[in-house]
Amino acid sequence: MLKAKLLAYLDCEIDTRGYVPTKGWAHSIAHVADAFDELVLHPHLDETEFGEILEALWDKVMSPSIYVHDEDERLLNPIFTLLQRGMDEHEIIVLLEGLPARLRVQKQQLELEHYWYVVHNMKTFLKSLFVKLHGSNRDTLQMTVFLTLKNSDWA
Repeated sequence: MLKAKLLAYLDCEIDTRGYVPTKGWAHSIAHVADAFDELVLHPHLDETEFGEILEALWDKVMSPSIYVHDEDERLLNPIFTLLQRGMDEHEIIVLLEGLPARLRVQKQQLELEHYWYVVHNMKTFLKSLFVKLHGSNRDTLQMTVFLTLKNSDWA
């Protein structure tokens, strides 16, 4: 029940601001990432649900509004918790391999400025993922992230 509500909230949330001058932190994306991190720690969360959560977080990285307050790192936390809980890293590799096609679709559907927000978010996310993978014994995943960044032709 909680998972369904968090997934629905993540899908519907359009306010992606981080710090709002004179008001403080909105940071909804970071906060919902924290909630997912707690959810994936729950022992009753079944492994069959991991992929759905990963996809939802990945989709939010591809938001057409720019992230500038370390949302990428906060979105990585539940993904690493999923990996620690036993999610196969191949699920992330499949998303990485499908990234060029998804970006081509985004480029056709979005205004150019918003497309470049998606590219910025994804590059920042992948760079953070690459660094966080250092020393994690996930060499195949780290190399796939590296090659995705190196071979990216997102223009």
